[in-house]
Amino acid sequence: MINLPVIIKAKKNQSTGDVIRQFKKASASAGTVQIAKDRRYFTKPSRIKADRTAERSRLKKRSRSLKNRKNVSPSAIARIQQRLGS
Repeated sequence: MINLPVIIKAKKNQSTGDVIRQFKKASASAGTVQIAKDRRYFTKPSRIKADRTAERSRLKKRSRSLKNRKNVSPSAIARIQQRLGS
């Protein structure tokens, strides 16, 4: 997995707090902080596999639940299906 640098350019009328908030959001979406936390301690491969399996089963259950409900947008179901596919 290649991590590209997170670059945030401040505009003239932006406050420092806004720029920091924007940076935090960009770094969270890039997964930089999560990667650092994951590498902090060793995780056994069997535990990684168990976590992935548990997440897949949770997403499948969530997908089935949303399909049975009314007034659920198809995009919400599509996002879950996309996460299951990757």
